[in-house]
Amino acid sequence: MKRIGTALHYSRLGNLVVKLNEVPPIYINIYTYTMKKVGILYDVIGNIKNPYGLVKPYVRDESLIGQPLYVKLQDLEKRRK
Repeated sequence: MKRIGTALHYSRLGNLVVKLNEVPPIYINIYTYTMKKVGILYDVIGNIKNPYGLVKPYVRDESLIGQPLYVKLQDLEKRRK
């Protein structure tokens, strides 16, 4: 697993806003450390130095706020091919 950032808050439209350390490919699955599937990254906003990601969550879960989020290395390899 590769850490991509930290969950900050939910937007008014219900999307999870994530402070990204590294920008993964769009439409990739996002997970917690326990491999619980959070949602799909569908947009990257902000500037190059401070990117934020918008994740379309499967279920709104307030306990995700402040937690690190990850992507699977297998998903990254599939995207690169």
